[in-house]
Amino acid sequence: MIPAEVKKKENIAEYIIHMYQTEDLVLTYKFNLNEIHEYVIKHMSDNEAVLKELLLWYADIIDQMQTEKITNGSKRLSSTQNYVEELIILHKILLESDNSYETIFNKAKDDINKNIELSDNTITNPIQICLNGIYGMLLLKLNGKKITSDQQDPLSGFGAVLAYLSKEYKKANFSK
Repeated sequence: MIPAEVKKKENIAEYIIHMYQTEDLVLTYKFNLNEIHEYVIKHMSDNEAVLKELLLWYADIIDQMQTEKITNGSKRLSSTQNYVEELIILHKILLESDNSYETIFNKAKDDINKNIELSDNTITNPIQICLNGIYGMLLLKLNGKKITSDQQDPLSGFGAVLAYLSKEYKKANFSK
């Protein structure tokens, strides 16, 4: 099974972030499957069957992105965003019914609100803020940048919110 499918079953937030990274990679390679194969896929496994499955998966992602006219990272695949919407629904349910989640969310709430302000209110959903924050941290690390202690505290809160949501998402078998 390819890594994205494993992530989708085990941790939906990791899957969403993986898909954001995949979409950005496809954009970086300008939808060129041959280059993605050369510089990414062929380094992911020694197993020919796995490599073929990965190649087909990337080809499908490219096709979906072209069909949806995704030309930059400000727009995401609708299938990926559907999972975000499911997490948002779960977030609302848990805020009303789960004191443990409410406590975790409230610890992160000030940092979430600060990030909403930093986005000039272009991103107003707290779960999207958490996902973007964790993805931003991943991008910083991939680019060899250090995460400062001022950045680490909010990211820990965002991670705690997403980890709880992912655990509950899996437990509830929220999406089939």
